[in-house]
Amino acid sequence: MVRYGLIISCEEYNEFDDIAFCHSDAFLMFETLTNFCDYNKENLQLELLYRDQTELSPDYIYSKISELISIAQAEDTVMFYFAGHGMKINNTGYLILPNTRHDNIENSSLSLTTINKLLSTGKSNSFIILDACHSGIMSRGITPNLFVEPFMDIGCVTFASCSENEFSYPDEKLEQGIFTYNLCEVIKGWTVDEPIMIETLKLTVCENIKKWGEENYKRQTPTLHGNLVGNISVATRSEKIYEYSIFEKRKEQEENMANIVSLGNGSKQDNAVALWQGNEGVRLPKIADLSTMLSYNYQLKEREITGISLNYSSGLFEIAAETIWNRSIDILRDRVLALGVQFVSEMVGLDNLQYVQNLPAFEVINIAMDLGFIDATGKMRLMHANEIIQHYIKRNTDEEMPQNESDSVIRPCIQYILAYEDSNIQIEYTDFRNSLIMESILDNPVRLESLKNSPYFYKKTTIRTMINLISTTENAEFEMVEANFCAIIESIWDTLTSEDRYFIGLAFSKHKNAGNSKEVRALNTALLLVKGFDYVPENLRSLSFIENAKRIKAIHYGLNNYYNEPSAVAKLNQMGLKIPKPAMKECIGATLMVLLGNQYGRSFDAIGPATEILNKLSMQDWLFYIEHCLVVDEEVLSKIASGGNRTEHWCNITRDFNLSSLEFSNVKIAEFIKYSSSIDINNSRACAAFYMKKLF
Repeated sequence: MVRYGLIISCEEYNEFDDIAFCHSDAFLMFETLTNFCDYNKENLQLELLYRDQTELSPDYIYSKISELISIAQAEDTVMFYFAGHGMKINNTGYLILPNTRHDNIENSSLSLTTINKLLSTGKSNSFIILDACHSGIMSRGITPNLFVEPFMDIGCVTFASCSENEFSYPDEKLEQGIFTYNLCEVIKGWTVDEPIMIETLKLTVCENIKKWGEENYKRQTPTLHGNLVGNISVATRSEKIYEYSIFEKRKEQEENMANIVSLGNGSKQDNAVALWQGNEGVRLPKIADLSTMLSYNYQLKEREITGISLNYSSGLFEIAAETIWNRSIDILRDRVLALGVQFVSEMVGLDNLQYVQNLPAFEVINIAMDLGFIDATGKMRLMHANEIIQHYIKRNTDEEMPQNESDSVIRPCIQYILAYEDSNIQIEYTDFRNSLIMESILDNPVRLESLKNSPYFYKKTTIRTMINLISTTENAEFEMVEANFCAIIESIWDTLTSEDRYFIGLAFSKHKNAGNSKEVRALNTALLLVKGFDYVPENLRSLSFIENAKRIKAIHYGLNNYYNEPSAVAKLNQMGLKIPKPAMKECIGATLMVLLGNQYGRSFDAIGPATEILNKLSMQDWLFYIEHCLVVDEEVLSKIASGGNRTEHWCNITRDFNLSSLEFSNVKIAEFIKYSSSIDINNSRACAAFYMKKLF
């Protein structure tokens, strides 16, 4: 038996109200069927529909259904799933597409009658599942369900999210439609290797939604229409996922964790020693010409030095600076990647191999600082150099690079990168990483306390290091890493931002979906210790948002950013009405970076789609981002702290979105936003600088 399926979702409409969480529902359905059931990804098509796509006609969707019906055999099944608007006209039900027109609904939307006929003509048994007829955020239905007709055709069954004159509701906390969420939860809880019968599935889902309705004072009753001949299952539960229970904590662990590290005078240690030191760079003279700076070089070849010197002395400062910059970033990238592609992937939070192997300069600099290749000052100077380089190598920039800006590129490249031989670079971080494999951190409470009291980037890097070690170690080394991971997470959990808690939750989901048993065990144990399963997403759609946000940042820091930003921002804008919480920091941060611009200005054509993204945010979204993300978002904070137009753009955003009306739990954050909303540029800069200092 082969399972085929087509999963469709629509959130944004040209002529109808937008809807939240439909794409999340479709993604959750796809992951549930492929990870928990006998559906193969190559036989299950996921179509997230957006406004203004070229292939959005009903005929396109009908052709997709026809393709599945034509290849499905008698013993196979075909499923059609839809999340979005639905309505009824002249006793016919329609599923509304993003480009459906009010004045021509019959020809610009999907007819349920047509879909039913297509599914019923094939040899296979077919199922329709609809989480439809819903709009708005507070209730997925300003219009109750009136459109699902009682299809009685043999071989085609329709399972709808609610009964006539009822609403289909979402859950803001889950960021899912309550019908699809419960449907998937019931499937996940099904007995392994047992067929999932649609009638039994319906009864259990109804019972769960009834309980939810009683708790939330709402009524929603899923309905089942149509008949099947024989016992035909909609899926079979497969054993791809493993569950683990918490290990008992060792008595010595509890005792060690209870110890308070004290100084000689008995007071609690406030400022622990750094776990590893960032490279401060060589000491260059305050006033140094090119020849003096190049005398510190260990990496450039003689012919490179000759070419650089010749271009510099000829007034071709841009070429000289670009040559040194490209060579320096290549060297720094190689040093970072020498620690392993998988490790770097954990550091950037993406599984995209191509992105990691060709890591953009801004990511290279960020990671290099986190690992101690450079210190915070070196990072600041290299980021500034990157901005200068990308501005002047644009083909549409007529202005030539002056000598002083060329020196601003050359000096940090030599000071932090080219002045060091690879063999002579001592990285204290590597010693720390090795200690997590070989030594119990519980035997070194000073180090554990140091981590807890360290600047935030140490914690962030440690988490990503541990997640990587969980995947790459085996046997006794893995057991040590697992024990250290649990001890560290339990110790620092209360100090972690939502972004890093979600990072751990995403890692758990990825390994669980892949059936990686030892990784799941370690992450499961740690999350149980801190009761952190609220940060485990129901699906991995967040990664798609994060990847697109990373692409925007790479473009923003890259060549011809003003030209390339609009299409990248538009793509993120098309991904859906609601940004998943695990992706909130990356997505809003990338959007704000575009709107704030750089020292040379901003992309005019990117302002519109970037503003549309911010317009989709609720006040709760803004509250979450500012309190939990902005205060640790160095890239955005640095722009706000820079002064000039960038700070002014930030102040205008806080005023235009009325962010001062939010009730912040932190007095300093409230003060920061109050200054910004009042267009107080100097105090806004000072507040942003204050939060940046806390990161290092």
